Amino acid sequence: MPNPVVVDASLVFRLVLPSPHQADVQALVTTWLAEGYELHAPSLWLYEITSALCKTVHFGQITVQEGERALALAQRLGVRNMAPCDEIVQSAFKWTQRLNRAAAYDSFYLALAERLQCEMWSADRRLYNAVDLPWVHLVGSPS
Repeated sequence: MPNPVVVDASLVFRLVLPSPHQADVQALVTTWLAEGYELHAPSLWLYEITSALCKTVHFGQITVQEGERALALAQRLGVRNMAPCDEIVQSAFKWTQRLNRAAAYDSFYLALAERLQCEMWSADRRLYNAVDLPWVHLVGSPS
């Protein structure tokens, strides 16, 4: 059975578009896939990555064609989309309260990683700093 790892939209966004940590993310994902890891995310990651790419196109940071290519690349990663079950919804609510946040998006990634008992990786430093747990990792920082 493959080892699961939860990835959030910020990590995937930095994988599919040029960024200071793109090479780090590419190396990490390549290693995971070569070692038989399976990428997981709550189904909302597709909405988040699509929205982020649309925003990037809207503000002229990339072309429509670049956005389409980036979205296609994200979809080809083979991320297993996990629909929220009651347990994950309840856990996400608790994480949101614990982190003192107004929105629960990040909490769904944490709840999924907790349920799968695996690591969660992000490129969101604010989230990483807020959580401060050994199974939550930030791309580009020492593990």
